[in-house]
Amino acid sequence: MKWKLRRVAVLLFLFIAVTNLLYLSFDIAVDDGAPGPNNPRHSRAAAVDDAALAYIPRRVVDTWSRREYLIVLGISSTDDEARRTRRNLQRSTCWRFPGVATRANDFTGAMLVLYVLGRHPSHGYDYSAALLEEAAQWNDVVALPMNEGRVSPEKKAGVEGYSGIEASIGMTRKTYMWFDLAHRLFPTARYITKGDDDIFLRVPLFVAHLRLLPRRGIYMGLYA
Repeated sequence: MKWKLRRVAVLLFLFIAVTNLLYLSFDIAVDDGAPGPNNPRHSRAAAVDDAALAYIPRRVVDTWSRREYLIVLGISSTDDEARRTRRNLQRSTCWRFPGVATRANDFTGAMLVLYVLGRHPSHGYDYSAALLEEAAQWNDVVALPMNEGRVSPEKKAGVEGYSGIEASIGMTRKTYMWFDLAHRLFPTARYITKGDDDIFLRVPLFVAHLRLLPRRGIYMGLYA
């Protein structure tokens, strides 16, 4: 039984890896060495950036460009009420620690936190009115030009379990697109990372660790 489960896990991993490799091969333009706007990769990246930042005012993006953040944290989330509650819990607790850059302090601080979302199937693969209102209030929502995968009906929010192939592939795409976007938006940030919307982070301690520890050869956290 254990051998069969292990075999299924390996096959699932290979399927996800191959699917995403094909996505990157066919959907991401190859850099042909052409300068500036004449480069297809440059044009594609600019279009993705514009779409992802559609609900963040230009002045906010300009403010980010003038800051030198120690870390930019992208929190993967989805456009539904359960996850919106989680986002608001984080905003009202750990993102109020000193050192977190938010709209309230004109995005000044060591750590900038952004929520990274895709278009959800429950809204016809569009962004909901509630999300647009949330984005206007907080200026911290990155709306990627991609569709979320449908989550398996058996998966319940807040309960450990498998979300299904479609949702897993969507999560992998979202993670890739976040890092691809972030390295262009924040070229001076020392760390660009990803987190979840169910964490509570002791920001002052986390930032202190990042300032003191070596940047290479370090592993921090837990993978389960």
